[in-house]
Amino acid sequence: MYQQEVLFAPRFLEKYVGKAILSEPKVAIMELIANAWDAGATKVDIKWPNYKEEKCFSISDNGTGMSEDELNHRWRQLAYNRISEQGSFVTFNTIQNRRVFGRNGVGRFAGFCFGESYFIETSNNHKTVIYEIKKSSEDNVPYIIEKVQENSTIEHGTKIYTTELAGVKTDADSIRAEIGMRFLTDPKFEVFVDNTKVTFSDISTYHLTEKNINIDNENIKLLIIDTKDSDKNTKLHGIAWHVNNRLVGECSWQHSHIDFDRMVDGRRNEAKRYTFIVIADCLSDSVAQDWTGFNMNETVSKIQEHVYKEIQNHILDLTKEKRKDVLKKATNVHSEKLNQLTEFKKEKWTNFVNEVQEKCPTVSDNDVVKLSGILVNLELSASKYKLISLLHDMRPDQLDDLHEVLNDWNIEYAKEVLDELKIRLKLLDELKRKVDNPDTDEVQELQPLFQKGLWIFGPEFETIEYTSNEGMTKVVQNLFSSSEKASRNRPDFAILPDSTVGLYSYALYDEEYAEIGTDKLVIVELKKPTINIGSDEKSQCWKYVGELYEKGLLQNGSKVKCFVLGSKIKQIEATKRTENDGKVEIVPLTYSVIIDRAKSRLLKLYDKVKNAPFLLEENNS
Repeated sequence: MYQQEVLFAPRFLEKYVGKAILSEPKVAIMELIANAWDAGATKVDIKWPNYKEEKCFSISDNGTGMSEDELNHRWRQLAYNRISEQGSFVTFNTIQNRRVFGRNGVGRFAGFCFGESYFIETSNNHKTVIYEIKKSSEDNVPYIIEKVQENSTIEHGTKIYTTELAGVKTDADSIRAEIGMRFLTDPKFEVFVDNTKVTFSDISTYHLTEKNINIDNENIKLLIIDTKDSDKNTKLHGIAWHVNNRLVGECSWQHSHIDFDRMVDGRRNEAKRYTFIVIADCLSDSVAQDWTGFNMNETVSKIQEHVYKEIQNHILDLTKEKRKDVLKKATNVHSEKLNQLTEFKKEKWTNFVNEVQEKCPTVSDNDVVKLSGILVNLELSASKYKLISLLHDMRPDQLDDLHEVLNDWNIEYAKEVLDELKIRLKLLDELKRKVDNPDTDEVQELQPLFQKGLWIFGPEFETIEYTSNEGMTKVVQNLFSSSEKASRNRPDFAILPDSTVGLYSYALYDEEYAEIGTDKLVIVELKKPTINIGSDEKSQCWKYVGELYEKGLLQNGSKVKCFVLGSKIKQIEATKRTENDGKVEIVPLTYSVIIDRAKSRLLKLYDKVKNAPFLLEENNS
């Protein structure tokens, strides 16, 4: 098979690296300084070109430097992954476990912003090598790496420089300000531009705000740096604590005292714009030995609480107008329903929406409007905010499950199914308790449960409406001279000396939908616990049916199913009996079997949801 190599178009490098890195000096220099940081440098020297005189550009650091093999491996490999190759931290000389910025390996191409080619001079292991990196005009090569020189040295570090400068229209003061807004979080990392150290004084008051916080006569200085334009990520931003001109821990939004990472994550612009530097020399005695954090005590906790609250309030102030606009939009969208609320409830709704925006900033503006609509509906509903309470008690994975249920089912269908399950589960629970309870006073208490639970006996009883047939019941009562008192108390079933009988029929209709007799009949006879079901008990059930035939209440085509239930059955009589050419079936069952059958009919749901609130309420009542 004929194969052809992949070609690189002249604009490949710009598309791969990004136009900003290759053409905007402010962006390019940040990438190069970040590379020095990742190399464990403590000092960076920049020679910035005076665009009026077109002097050359260079940036050098005292970091680890690279061996020739490392340089070739990293510079020749597109999409070089710094994290997987070298890890997320760097340790070199006095630098211990510094978290790195680099990941995608594009910062090394920032040198092209200052010339069509640039040189990299790196020293490591007593050897210095110099390579020239040039853009290529060939279709199949995006750039060229060419070795220029090799020397012995005792130095370490890396220098990137140009000899022919491309047009750079940014002055050194502007660059100092840009660097100051991003690389002053760690005092041990010093950057010099034209031999002048970058400090907070290089940042204009337009970008820098200073606040003094007095806590128990201890003065804390809070520097708030706002780059105005968002950076591409949050790595150069967050909260940094300085004690005696040294960084404690890392500059980050992740601080355990207050969840700033959650607070600013949704407000991506703020997370990529702001840096808060807390200068707290008064905490020098509370710094951990390795400077990774503070040894927590009452003083540290109190100062952190005040400082974080000040930062939190500042962040909230930044988005005050935005939150007002979202509230106004929500009010307009739901105005019709809001007009149905009292002034007090409107105020309650407004406060709730504002609090959601403050405490849940990851919620988008559109979702705030939707949520505010839910709140109006809750105010107008009978249950009010009980739903919110239920949602509050759910775990995150349970909320995901609820979302999936509502996504697959609408509320009406879900409620219809769950209500039916609830009815059946509650009936099964009550039936189980009564059957298992030896103190149940009357066996006939079970009969009303079976009237509502014919579904237990099989699928043929699921969709057909069976109703208690008092006419047939009266025949059975008269047949056995049933107690009139009992009949008046329970006119829908016959109370006999040794059992309780319920008769539930389904009518037969003609083509004009007129009732012309009985299509199906279910007889449920519950025997007292002392009765051992045998041939006589089954025959007694057949006697009921024969009397109904004789009285004309059953036709030759009527189908009858009799269930004789008790605590025990004679082994030889455990099979069903059929009469009238199979139109009549007499089925003996024990209560334990019928309970197991009911569970199976519910797909074993009872055992899975036996701790459901509605079942616990029944058992505790």
